[in-house]
Formats: sequence, structure tokens, C-alpha cells
Amino acid sequence: MAKALEGLSVVDISGSVSTEYCSKIFSDYGAEVINLEPESGFETRKIPPFISGKNDSAMHAYLNTNKLSIIRDKLEEESIKELVSNADLVLSDGENSELSAYSEGVLSEISWYGKGGDYENFVGTDAQCFALNGMLRGLGSIEGPPIIPTGYQAQILGGMAAFAGSLGQVLGFELGNNKNPTLLETSIFEACLCLTEVGAVSFFNTGLEGRRLGVNRFAPTYPLGVFPCKEGWIGLTVLTPSQWHAFCKLLNMEQFAFVPEYQTSLGRLQAIETIEPVIQESLLTFSSKDLFYKAQEQKIPLARVPTMEELLNVDQFLEREAFTSAILPDETRLTVPSVPFRLMDTPPSLGGNVAELGEHTENFTYDK
Repeated sequence: MAKALEGLSVVDISGSVSTEYCSKIFSDYGAEVINLEPESGFETRKIPPFISGKNDSAMHAYLNTNKLSIIRDKLEEESIKELVSNADLVLSDGENSELSAYSEGVLSEISWYGKGGDYENFVGTDAQCFALNGMLRGLGSIEGPPIIPTGYQAQILGGMAAFAGSLGQVLGFELGNNKNPTLLETSIFEACLCLTEVGAVSFFNTGLEGRRLGVNRFAPTYPLGVFPCKEGWIGLTVLTPSQWHAFCKLLNMEQFAFVPEYQTSLGRLQAIETIEPVIQESLLTFSSKDLFYKAQEQKIPLARVPTMEELLNVDQFLEREAFTSAILPDETRLTVPSVPFRLMDTPPSLGGNVAELGEHTENFTYDK
């Protein structure tokens, strides 16, 4: 079956998590993606964890299925120039300006804070973006520092935002709406503002400073959070009075269902010391799996929160093919997430091969 982006060519000259996630979506939907790597390889090849007994980065494998790898130091400058200038899209982190200058199509730069702002020269991190957008302030216990998410979520969000903008610009070229070289800038930090809690916006407008209320306590909604069950964990979100009534019936705590003060999230939050011990005690009589399906029947928005051991066997993940395989050069298969959004008539590739560093270099030596 034809792929949606078949025929497009993308060259990544930087190899950051953001540029590689952006190009991963292009690759999954059929574009030819070329990693133009230095002799030491892109930095993502050095990101742990590594496959047991090998030096292969699991993160790099996840981000780079079905892409081509070229060592740029082994190409003549004219070959590099031709490769970059012929690309529909060139991805950069704002560095390697000598390479990005060759772009004659769309140049998409994904950097931590973009150009021209107060943070332009900051050395960015995922945690820093979440701190600056106000998300961390409400996470964790009242005493001590906030809980800081680990991983690369901010950079993934930056790559996804850049994909949407870059695809629009590339399609503009394809349709003849623009024939001049185009620069598109994406700030990872600004992309992460989609996660900004309303409290940060409220403070900007009112000057009233919110307080951290503790684990699983997020004003003004209650109950909201992840709680242990007899087996597994469950995510709770109870908003409307009807959801609260059904939730109380589900957990055998009908004595709270129609208390006038508990008909609003804020009222329940103010009575948290009374309500929460009962919720916690009741949850420990259910498995998260049973509770999830019972809640579905009653239209209560609960979610199973699988452990890492359970993750790959959750029924809806299996049905949706949420996970697939990245195949390393020695045929080792690594289970990784598949693309999170799908077109039905032109579906994406799920998984694929991960190229060795420089595996395709000899295929891209152009005649002068």
C-alpha cells in the first residue's frame, strides 16, 4: 500500500532527539530520510540505555527505523551540497550552519528556545522546559522539591510540533505556493507550553500564587491522580456530579455520593482528608483491570496505569499495535513504541531496520 509521504526526501544534519523524532514521522509515512552523521555518529547513538552486551542505543534505535545513514566526513563537499540542496526538507538544531546554508527547500530548525528571545543562549534540558512553563510547580509533596519528569518528553513534543509545521511548508512547495528557500523555527520550550497548567496563566493575570497541595492533588479537580489497587494501579479523573455519583457506587462509598459539599471538584478537594482514606481503602479491594472495565460500563473516566512488566500485554495496546520492533544490524529485535497517530488509507510503517553508522555512505557519492 502506498505511503502518504512517499517521494519526499528529508535530510537530518543534526541528529538531536527532536530532529530525529520529527524525521521519524516522515520516515514512518514513507519519506526517504537520510541521517548525515559525523564520523562519531549522531549524539543519540550515545544515549543510554544500551542493548545488553552491545553499544547500540535503544533510544537511537527507536528514533531511527527505516532511515539511511551517511558519514558526511567521507563525502566530497560537492556531494554533500547536492544531497542537502536536493532535499525537500532539511532538519537542523540551529548548529551546522555551513551545511544548512546548502538548503534550497525547507530548512526546519528545532532548538531549545528559538532565536531572538530572552532564553536564546540558554543550554536547554527537558526538566528546564517543564520548570519554566510552570508544570513542575504543582508536582510532588508539599515539603521538598517538586517531582521532575525524566526522559525526553519535551524534545519529543518539539519534534512533533516541528513535524506539523514542516509538513505544511513542504506541501506548500509541492503545490507551488512558495518557490523560495524557507526557514521554519521551532522552539522546544514553546511547544511544551501546551502542557502549561492553568495556574501559571492565572498567576500571570492575577498575581495570585498557587500552592503545591501534595501528591495526587491538583486544584481544582478531585479525585485526580494515580492510585494503587489490590493488583496494579489506576488513574482517576472524576469531574461532573454524575461521574461522582457513579464513582461512589463503583467503590461502595455511597455515603459520600450526594453530600451537597461534594457535588463539585473543589468541594471534594476541600474535604480531601475525609474522602481520600476511604477511596484508598476501597481501591485496594479491586484489581486495576477489573475496575477499569467496570468504570467503562458506567462511563467513568478511569485508566489502567500498567507497570513496565504489564505494558506490552495490555489488550488495547495489542489491538492498536502500539508497540513494534526496531531491528538492529545484527537482527536483534527491540520492542519500541509505534507511531502514535495513523492514517487509515495510507498507513505508516510500524518498526523497521536501524542502519549501522555510515551504512549507506557509498550510495551517495555524486559525480562532480
